[in-house]
Amino acid sequence: MVQVYSETDTLRQVVIHQPDYGIEQVTPDIAEELLYDDIVYLPKMVKEHKVFTNNLRTFLGDEGVLEFNDLLEHVITIDGVKDQLLFNIEKLENAKPEVMRILEGLNHIDLADTLISGMHPETEETLMHPIPNLVFTRDIGVAIHDHFLICKANKKARFRENILAKAVFNHHPIFEPTAHTGKVIDFVEWENFDPKNDISIEGGDVMMLQKGHLFVGLSERTSHKAIDRLREILFSKNVIDTLTIVKIPAKRYCMHLDTIFTMVDRNVCIGFEPLVFKPNFDVVVEQYVRNGANQRFDSLKTCLQHLIPDIQTIPCGGGIFPFAEREQWTDGSNLVALKAGVVYGYERNEYTAEALEKAGFEVWAASGLTKEFKDDAAAMEKMECTFITIPSAELSRARGGPHCMTMPVSRM
Repeated sequence: MVQVYSETDTLRQVVIHQPDYGIEQVTPDIAEELLYDDIVYLPKMVKEHKVFTNNLRTFLGDEGVLEFNDLLEHVITIDGVKDQLLFNIEKLENAKPEVMRILEGLNHIDLADTLISGMHPETEETLMHPIPNLVFTRDIGVAIHDHFLICKANKKARFRENILAKAVFNHHPIFEPTAHTGKVIDFVEWENFDPKNDISIEGGDVMMLQKGHLFVGLSERTSHKAIDRLREILFSKNVIDTLTIVKIPAKRYCMHLDTIFTMVDRNVCIGFEPLVFKPNFDVVVEQYVRNGANQRFDSLKTCLQHLIPDIQTIPCGGGIFPFAEREQWTDGSNLVALKAGVVYGYERNEYTAEALEKAGFEVWAASGLTKEFKDDAAAMEKMECTFITIPSAELSRARGGPHCMTMPVSRM
């Protein structure tokens, strides 16, 4: 059941994607085109990701952690979905007839692997470019209350992710009830792939701050036109009462709102201090209310204080130069809540961990918690004020943190 009313309600079900072998096809010549700043070491990246997802499974169970590849495999077996998916892939990729013949002949498991990695799983023939950013599942879809937004990427390198997401989130049994009741908001339409239309919205910019109130970042990856359209849809459907737009610099270091700000408890957030906790000419915060009572704030912090009077703000990197800047780059502000007050972050961001400790959080390694609580069904209920660290030497080089790597489907 799709249900997310805030960033910090207890997580019940989440979509992830383990780094796949398509990432090894990223070379220096095409890294920038594929939105990578570095050449990551896949075996280490996979190990780090497994530490994270194994810990999630400890608390959510296997049924609570959904692998995108598995979801795609399933929908390919549904009547009519494979044909429509391949039609869309051919149109998007301008694929050659011989490539399409190979794809059409693959079984559902091999086809899912190939559409994600770009490589034939048996012959290792490269049929199309990889989509190495799929590990950041947050960006392809967002649950907004009991509705679901299928996002449209800003960069061509991620367009195939959108086509795959369209198939999964419209047809998989988990999402089908939402689609059949008209609660899927699908931005993956062919006209939106035309750059002239300026329609792009990515999940890293979309946050359910609290029930009825959505935050959306106006960023390098999300356009004003898309936000206006989303606001119109959500207001007309009475899904939310308030939408706050946070305009941030269109720069690589802060590509999404969640790279500079995330909630860690109902009244606690972490952020990159120069952009979110102090007035900054490069940041504009505008709030739109369904009844027309709109207003502007001089900073994100001021807006948060208006919404949550007892808000506690924690600066990533402790707000100390140069560590704040270094740790913002390695996703010190990009945390995701398992529940209110229990969050995941990267172990390499030591000054951020110290800042959380000073705010009353215990710091635990994810691997240690997995061993400690693997047989304790009530473990998550017992935990409070905890910062769970995951290894991140390679994951962080892909430019996304735990918030980016998770797409919550259900929080309660």
